[in-house]
Amino acid sequence: MAGILKGGPKIISARTHAVIDYIHAATNFAVAAMFWKRNRRRAAKGAFALGAAVLGNALMTDYPGGVFRLYPFKVHGILDYGVAAASGFMPEMTGIRPHTGEGKFFRVQGTGETAIAAISDYDDNTGARRFR
Repeated sequence: MAGILKGGPKIISARTHAVIDYIHAATNFAVAAMFWKRNRRRAAKGAFALGAAVLGNALMTDYPGGVFRLYPFKVHGILDYGVAAASGFMPEMTGIRPHTGEGKFFRVQGTGETAIAAISDYDDNTGARRFR
């Protein structure tokens, strides 16, 4: 498990990561609404699903900003890589052409999520209440 969480310098704290997570979820919901308004239903559903996954992960994590605190930040990190992979493959999963604006949104988002995960310090237990 520890091998997958290694990547770059660990410069993003648990607190900063929590802020990024909530902004990320809100961005996905806003983009989902925009796609829906533009009659891009499959892209809208994909963005909504990703926003819900990010929000659910944030709410369940024992870190600053976590509400239910069901699992530690290290588990959150493993799930982050899963969301990043889902983002990157969303065009294939929804039948969206990868070179459209919608497809590029998901590809760029997956790349960004992977980068954030790689430089997050998942060993940072600052703000943890249950899992120290």
